[in-house]
Amino acid sequence: MNKIILIVVLLLSLPALSYAAPAIHFNEVTHDFGKVGPDDRIEYFFEFNNTGNQTLIIEKVTAS
Repeated sequence: MNKIILIVVLLLSLPALSYAAPAIHFNEVTHDFGKVGPDDRIEYFFEFNNTGNQTLIIEKVTAS
């Protein structure tokens, strides 16, 4: 009987475990640099938060 209860509890908790994931949220997703000359050095920082409930790992970043 105890094994059946344990199996039922595990099966009921699987959907909750599958939703555990990192989630990235950016305050802004675009930025207009305006007119930029060929010798201008510019930078901008995009702020983001991990709104999920697991560790967020960023493995690759590219500019577009």
